[in-house]
Amino acid sequence: MPLLLLLVLNAPSTARAANGCVQPGWATAGAHGLVALRPGERVRTCGGGTLKGPRLAPVTVARLGGVLRSGESRVDGLVGAHALSTGDLEGGGDADLPQLRERLETTRDNAMRLRVVLATILIALALFAPRRAVMGGPAALTAALVLSAVGWTSLSLFALLTLAGVFAPWRALWLFFAVYLLVLVAAPQTQSLALLGPHPWGGGRFYGVSNEIETLLLAPALVLGPAAAPLVLLTIGWSRAGADGGGLLVYLASYARLVPRPRLAAAGVVALAVAFVAVDAATGGSSHVTHSVLHGDVFHDLAHRWHTSWQGLTGAWGRMIVSLFCLAALAAVATRRPRRPIVDAFLIGIAVSLVANDTPQDVLFWGAISGVALRRAV
Repeated sequence: MPLLLLLVLNAPSTARAANGCVQPGWATAGAHGLVALRPGERVRTCGGGTLKGPRLAPVTVARLGGVLRSGESRVDGLVGAHALSTGDLEGGGDADLPQLRERLETTRDNAMRLRVVLATILIALALFAPRRAVMGGPAALTAALVLSAVGWTSLSLFALLTLAGVFAPWRALWLFFAVYLLVLVAAPQTQSLALLGPHPWGGGRFYGVSNEIETLLLAPALVLGPAAAPLVLLTIGWSRAGADGGGLLVYLASYARLVPRPRLAAAGVVALAVAFVAVDAATGGSSHVTHSVLHGDVFHDLAHRWHTSWQGLTGAWGRMIVSLFCLAALAAVATRRPRRPIVDAFLIGIAVSLVANDTPQDVLFWGAISGVALRRAV
């Protein structure tokens, strides 16, 4: 059961293609693609050479043709070291590789600037128009998906579309989660390559809902109340959609606070999460979440997850100071009176996320902004 507190992170490893020899660059014969390598990951190439991460490297795999594709990445032309090792590869993908590489690199280069833009918008709204700030996460994600669908990476357009989207009424969140679920299932590349997405160039998460997105959508999901739980949980946790095991626990714990008998519901959170993943796997679902629950090493994975969290939180003085400031803001939200059940539910979700996920700096940062906005909005 504790495996549901984490998503499996592939440990640094040495990989080679089970379907053929890996050649650096795009050779004449074979299937072409880009391999995203995390720090410490290596891929052996023909002739005994090695590609070492972190990097986004062009490769060719012998005995296949066309463009590489893998169920582990769900992005044609982009694969990870683990897929090369296990042979979860095939040819025939549809991708313009130079264009894909340029888009990934542009999105990576814009990652920090995008977060500064989004944080500026959300902080201003939280202070002056908190009800609009609650819509900020869905508005930003919608803007990123629209731009991704047409292949654009403009931060100015992202900001304008986000500002326009925050003026939608709260009831529009029903439509947002329904459409977002459809996009994640039918067009996963749209989310993967979006400005606000899972950062596939890093070789970790290639698709679905990231910790950052999960935190931005928590307050809007709670605004809809427990009636929206089936739709939201399917969007966040289903392996064919968000595939976020940690997020599944976070949202279940938050919704448990909003039902008539919260203590009884809280006791069943882990059981419900296990049942959700079991049904997902039994109906053909497959992702790092189902693999984690059915085949993972709980103690090793849990220790690795917390070690990664600690390194992420304390790896830089600036990051640690910002995280402490955000923690203080959340504490202020938690101690304000009168108490609101929806705010308590949000804070419970943030607390679970700090245990279940491995990027506490993202959870604290976006959680603090969203928490202040939600408290002032209600």
